[in-house]
Amino acid sequence: MKPILLMLLALVFMLIVVGQLRKKKQERDSMLQRMEYFSGNEDVAVGGGKKKKKKDITDIRELLLSKVRAIAAKWRKIHQSVNLDTKMQQADWPITGSEFQVIAAVISVVAAIIAFLMTLVPLNAIIAFGGMMFLCFMYLNIYISRRQAAFVNQLGSTLLMVSNALRAGFSFMQAMELISNEMDAPIGAEFRKVVNEINLGSTVEAALEGMGQRMKSPDFDLVVTAVLIQRQVGGNLSQVLDSISNTINERIRMKNEISSLTAQGRLSGLIVGGIPIFIVFMVLSSDPNYFDPMLESSTGKFLLGAAVALEVLAVIVIRKVVNIDV
Repeated sequence: MKPILLMLLALVFMLIVVGQLRKKKQERDSMLQRMEYFSGNEDVAVGGGKKKKKKDITDIRELLLSKVRAIAAKWRKIHQSVNLDTKMQQADWPITGSEFQVIAAVISVVAAIIAFLMTLVPLNAIIAFGGMMFLCFMYLNIYISRRQAAFVNQLGSTLLMVSNALRAGFSFMQAMELISNEMDAPIGAEFRKVVNEINLGSTVEAALEGMGQRMKSPDFDLVVTAVLIQRQVGGNLSQVLDSISNTINERIRMKNEISSLTAQGRLSGLIVGGIPIFIVFMVLSSDPNYFDPMLESSTGKFLLGAAVALEVLAVIVIRKVVNIDV
């Protein structure tokens, strides 16, 4: 039991570190792209040696992706998940749902092999495989949620920029191109997708509705509705966007204020859920056989199951109390 807990904690820590490193890399790449855009020089911050190293890493990555795509193509013939394909679009990952399933399966198999080599117990390998698959899908959902939240936080200033561009004489298409070039991800990347779809022959309505389906934002759905009505019956779109921008900014301010007021409750939920796990981990570290008497009797198993169920219920109740919709 102890090696499994250590391995799971190490894997969770690794996922957190990888996520933070990827976020920093995206911020750095975004800054370099903006510098190259204004300078017209692709050698602004990347030297020859660094370019060669980056090319080697890219070649290795492309080789691995080609293997993953080959396996995913065979898997897609057996099982294809439209829901996962949609999630890949929401996460803005350049892979399909089948490819993500293959990558998650490979990572889970590696975790299972490590668990089996550490414990020589097949059951632990199965648990490690299932746990890693769960962590992969949990990381995907958390990443999508954070990306959608970042999109909403950028939406108010983006609408203000679009409104000012319309007042300056830009067309709506030119305003979207301005957003795609000037704004950071995720909203800049999403508007770039919309512009590309329109340039490839899609209608403005279809492109905006597709963006709304990816972002799942009621605020942006309101923007799409306003744009569609304006294109059909006319009106002052810049004034409407100003009003929506003020509403969104006020809602974000209220969310931040509520988040500050409920910080203590959220911390309580984290402590309530974390202390039992910490105590079990510390007890097993000192005495791996401490829970054997409970696991060997039906009453002990019932009490352990009841304790876990009550802990989960307490965390759910606390989350329901502190999560207030605005």
